[in-house]
Amino acid sequence: RRTTAKAFAKDVFINQERKLGARRRSDTVLVSTINDADQGSADVAYRTPPAPYEKSKSLGSGGSMVARLKLKGIDGRAPPGVEPAA
Repeated sequence: RRTTAKAFAKDVFINQERKLGARRRSDTVLVSTINDADQGSADVAYRTPPAPYEKSKSLGSGGSMVARLKLKGIDGRAPPGVEPAA
C-alpha cells in the first residue's frame, strides 16, 4: 500500500513537472525534485488520511497540494494560479 501511495504521489509530481516543462528544462532540477518528493512529500501523504479518489480527480489540472507546495519550494515563488501560503 505504501508503494502504491508513493508511486501515485510520484506520478502526480512528474505530471506537474511536465506541465511546467517549458519553465523548467534543467535535468538537475527535475532529478532533485523527484528525489525530494520521494523522500519528503510522499512520506507526508502516508500520515494524512487518504483522499477519496473522486476528490483527487476533481483537482484536475491543478495537481496535488503536495506537488504545489514542493514546486513553490524549488524556486521560492508559487506557480501561476497558486495562492501563496498564509
